[in-house]
Amino acid sequence: MPEPSPSVPVARLAVELRTTAVGQLAIGLAGLAVAVSAEDDSPARVVVPFAVVLALIGALSWVATRWVRGPEPPPLPGGTPVEPARQTLRRSVVGLALALVAVAAACALAPELGAVLGGVVAAAGLIDAVNLRVVRARQARTGDEVLRRLGASPFASGRRPLYTLPTNDRTLAT
Repeated sequence: MPEPSPSVPVARLAVELRTTAVGQLAIGLAGLAVAVSAEDDSPARVVVPFAVVLALIGALSWVATRWVRGPEPPPLPGGTPVEPARQTLRRSVVGLALALVAVAAACALAPELGAVLGGVVAAAGLIDAVNLRVVRARQARTGDEVLRRLGASPFASGRRPLYTLPTNDRTLAT
């Protein structure tokens, strides 16, 4: 794994995953709720496409995020700054704004489209929730916090290097 630049901070992966999981699930389910309430005939006309997209994108997301469930990450090199949890939360919420705007726009154009796009977003949130459980289990087992290098923007690819930091070191550093 490449060494992080001393000027590029790392973020707590559990904070990122918790924020994106809850946000994406809420946005996706809201898209489904709007579509179901707008459907005149049968709710199945929007629930079935939502479920199909949820399953397909969920499977793709599971495969695409296998790096989170991979081998133990290396220790964080000394001197690498750790992003404060509040800043990680704000950055993650900014990334959710795009999903919110897209699902809202899709619901305004055609509620059925909002359900489908909501399924995509909810699937990503569901897999983030699963990965959060994996990260928390790893942290409980090893006593090390899992950190991820920050991207250039809130919309940067999720596949960025992971590192660990012993919980005692983090406590002593603050």
